[in-house]
Amino acid sequence: MIKKIVVKNYYTFILLGLLALILVMFSITKSATFWKPGTWLSMATQFPEYGVFALGVMLCFLIGCIDISFVALGNFATVLACMLMVRLSGDGSGPQGPIVILASLFALVIGALGGLINGNLISRMGIPPILATLATQLVFMGIAIALTRGNAVTGIPEIYGDIGHINLFGFLPVPLLIFIIILLICVFLIRRTTYGKKLYMIGSNPKAARFSAINVTGMINATFVIAGVLAAAGALLMVNTMNSAKADYGSTYLMRCILIAVLAGVSPNGGAGKILNVLISIVIVQIIASGVNMFSQLNAYYVSLISAVLLLVVLVGTSRMLGERKSRKARKKDSVATD
Repeated sequence: MIKKIVVKNYYTFILLGLLALILVMFSITKSATFWKPGTWLSMATQFPEYGVFALGVMLCFLIGCIDISFVALGNFATVLACMLMVRLSGDGSGPQGPIVILASLFALVIGALGGLINGNLISRMGIPPILATLATQLVFMGIAIALTRGNAVTGIPEIYGDIGHINLFGFLPVPLLIFIIILLICVFLIRRTTYGKKLYMIGSNPKAARFSAINVTGMINATFVIAGVLAAAGALLMVNTMNSAKADYGSTYLMRCILIAVLAGVSPNGGAGKILNVLISIVIVQIIASGVNMFSQLNAYYVSLISAVLLLVVLVGTSRMLGERKSRKARKKDSVATD
């Protein structure tokens, strides 16, 4: 029984082992700072924004597509939403809560429409996902820069920033609560609905999925709409942190979220990956980022360097593991054929 659990979740155990190794390493080198409650509270506030992005990347990976426009789309949606907030709030004398809610919903709608554009370019026009989303990334960023002339949109209602800095019960930041809610929704979609089953089927074998009467076009569109909504939600959390919106916020999150998905074992070719592994990978990446910042002799750019090296190592490791799996299957088929 235990052996079956280990075999079925071997990659999860590998990630947990990596997490334990990182914890031990920082405990030895920076124990006084690393285990301070303030350090962990800061981490719990920082990772939700790109954690939400990573969930959208995971969904696109599962269906066999890659989206590199999610940061630009999120920024575009929040730039429009913040401009709407500023215009409706005026001098700030009126009720600000309804304005914030309306603008947030507006951002989510823009994210959904942007995702729908991506999905149709891929599913109906047959453009490769990386090229389609590269083009839309430039379009979303270009429009956002044109609207703001490259400046940040400021003057948003104070209540918006205040909400994000509230710690419920003294230890649960509101951004973390939002991330948990979104995570549970994604878990429900993947594990408890036919959408999740179709997602894996299409990612594993699109042709077989079509012959199974699955609407592959509709599924790709739906997946990119969800990813677009998640991109807007992640960008709304960024606005909460920065207290402003800008076309190039979160530029490092593109590689970071792809790293998280790859590190979690989510195949870019589709059909393989677990949301639990994505969660563990998010925690690993955040601990590395926070741990590096504890060393005064290292600057923030080392986080990107370490992330790039880790991404390369993981890609090499996973490709070798996949190669070994294919060779094992081939040997099994040959043995069956000879028998």
